[in-house]
Amino acid sequence: METPEVVKYNATAKWLHWVVGIIVVIMLIAGRTLESLPLDERTQIIMIHSGLGTLVLLLMIVRLWWRRGHPVPGPTAAMSERQARLSTLMHRALYTLLILQTLFGISQALFIVDYPVVAFGIIDYSAMATADASLAKAFHIAHGLNSILLSILVIGHIGAALYHHFIEKDVVLRRMWPGGKV
Repeated sequence: METPEVVKYNATAKWLHWVVGIIVVIMLIAGRTLESLPLDERTQIIMIHSGLGTLVLLLMIVRLWWRRGHPVPGPTAAMSERQARLSTLMHRALYTLLILQTLFGISQALFIVDYPVVAFGIIDYSAMATADASLAKAFHIAHGLNSILLSILVIGHIGAALYHHFIEKDVVLRRMWPGGKV
């Protein structure tokens, strides 16, 4: 018996995509302002930021686990081979950079010297390792550089989806849109 072709993402994949996407966009925008805040304000926002980052890591693990057992739609018939390869590369890079971003952030929190980082008010990352300013700085730099790369990929991902929807007028965006008809 032949397996039917998958034409759109299932509801769980869609919700995981949009929840992670919204959190990540908010965090990328808000993260740019953290350095300019006074320490007491930054400390408060970092607690939210670290909690959301931890949530993104957990959701990405769930996404990877979910994806293993649930096939995703392939390229549309109108996509060139080049577009299909770029799409695959983009998705792999997004997944990789999202996971790295959370790990860099958590690693920075483990070694931070200025204040304790307690995600959700529960997970005390700062208590899990000895404070080390040089390691905290290295992970801070990695977190910042990765955020730039991640921002570029997110903008590219959104741009590609809008291109397919408005220029190509194909189903690429609709098959990931909640309630989208394909």
